[in-house]
Amino acid sequence: MGDSKLWRYYDVIKFLSLINGELYFARADKFKDKYEGAIPRQNYLHFAELYRGRTGLEDYNADMQADNTTDNKADIKREFLEEFSKRKKKVAISCWHLNESESAAMWEVYSRAGQGIAVCTALNKLQRINKPSGYEMEMLKIDYIDFENDFHEGYIDNELLPFKIKRKEFEYEHEFRILLYKNNLEYLPEEGIKIPVDTWELIEDIIASPEMKEYEVSEVQRLLDRINRERGTGFNIRRSRLYENLRY
Repeated sequence: MGDSKLWRYYDVIKFLSLINGELYFARADKFKDKYEGAIPRQNYLHFAELYRGRTGLEDYNADMQADNTTDNKADIKREFLEEFSKRKKKVAISCWHLNESESAAMWEVYSRAGQGIAVCTALNKLQRINKPSGYEMEMLKIDYIDFENDFHEGYIDNELLPFKIKRKEFEYEHEFRILLYKNNLEYLPEEGIKIPVDTWELIEDIIASPEMKEYEVSEVQRLLDRINRERGTGFNIRRSRLYENLRY
């Protein structure tokens, strides 16, 4: 698996940040997907019961008013979910697409108005990235599950498991992740984390969206040429041939 291809789809601005030697990790609570870091329903029901017992809710007198009991249950539920959601502030993530070729679906999702750029690397090159001092780093394939019906025993003793799974509806992403977190699981900066990388060593190919205009590709190449002169690199970009006319 060491030579497996990994792809990252960027807009032009974020691509230039990578080319300039910075790999960005977004804090998990900043993802648009509301299920990011969430608990599958069956695990939630299990944990809620354990949490309720720990807080003494089961000891309430049987003659309590029904509305008060409901209020207390709501408070416990809110406290539990708030406590669980704090872990989203302790993990930062870099997401990649595991595939041997570029993906039409990924272009559709991440290339707005034809302005996307895909970067290709190999797993063994990604694994050479150095973690920052005081941090731990994990690389893994996402496990896609049924969030309504699946139950995972691993949740009991693995605080990071919610960031290693996603809903089956996103299985087309073939996502590979790098998780970054403090040794003591402290909160991370809200703006995320950028770590230095040797992009010349990391990047194998740079492909522009199949819908990017030729003059726009040339503009990006001019920016790369300037970086090449400054750093002694040889980056080149080519436009995807995904939607070119069929040739025999």
